[in-house]
Amino acid sequence: MRPTPLALALLVAAAVAGCRPKPKPGAALDAAPDARPPRADAGDGSAKPPVDAAPPSDDSLPASTSGELTTRARHLLEAIQKDDPELAGDLVFPRDAFLLVKDAPDPGKLWDLKVLAAFKTQIHALHRHTKGVERAVFTSFEVGQPVTEAMPRKHDLRRMLWRSKRSRLGFTIDGKPSHFDVVEMTSWRGAWYVTKLR
Repeated sequence: MRPTPLALALLVAAAVAGCRPKPKPGAALDAAPDARPPRADAGDGSAKPPVDAAPPSDDSLPASTSGELTTRARHLLEAIQKDDPELAGDLVFPRDAFLLVKDAPDPGKLWDLKVLAAFKTQIHALHRHTKGVERAVFTSFEVGQPVTEAMPRKHDLRRMLWRSKRSRLGFTIDGKPSHFDVVEMTSWRGAWYVTKLR
């Protein structure tokens, strides 16, 4: 007995549905924004963390002045006064962000040494070499100008960020104006962070 045209059409439709091509690797990540990226610990050391798919507003130029930045700058002066880098931890470029944006074989180790350890060393040095810093009174914080776009580049960044050189932490000691220069600040998610203090 020959199958009817309707039965043939149903058989063909079922066969086509079962023969769909498998999606290409990574397609699920593109299609599902909530999907987690694969782990970057393949064991051979060559895998790098995926670049954060942050909203476009995360790349916007941070304000040069804000209450939030002023508060964190006050923490920097307090850390220098008390010789305690932990007090200014909120002004250091975040480690998680560094892992996402730094083009390096081991960005975590690089952050530990070049960002955090250097920051701590420089806080201690500023405390030791600034006479009367314990009596310092915060006056201002100015982001250095001009602010420039740091474009993706091998051995540097994997995505564009904003950078500022020679920002200035202003204060007085016994009424006399003084300041510290911050060598480099880098933006992340609409805020400024120290990547090089001295």
